Amino acid sequence: MLKRIVTAVEVLALASFVLFVALLLFHQPSSKSASPSGTAGAVDGAAIFDSQCATCHGSKGQGGVGPKLSGGAVTSDFEDAQAEIVVVSGGRDGMPAFQNRLSPEQLQAVVDFTRAGLQQR
Repeated sequence: MLKRIVTAVEVLALASFVLFVALLLFHQPSSKSASPSGTAGAVDGAAIFDSQCATCHGSKGQGGVGPKLSGGAVTSDFEDAQAEIVVVSGGRDGMPAFQNRLSPEQLQAVVDFTRAGLQQR
């Protein structure tokens, strides 16, 4: 009986992992909220975070599937913004790469938001 329960839990865990990876690879949210706002040249990092990052990192950066970013965690992990941009752009561990989903300006805006604006949510 216990062996059946353990096997069922293992199967559910594997299925959940496969579903998570599939969602990361194939989820293409609408880009209208991640596009530049009405201000000439301005990009809304908060909107990009909400549409691209909050699913894994939490709406307030509290963590979830992805690591915690709020409370100074992101600046502890990445002393400078460029190091964070490298990871957001190229991906790492379970995090997908966003270099083909976001422009350089959008990458910069979302990193700036995680370093400053997210801390105020």
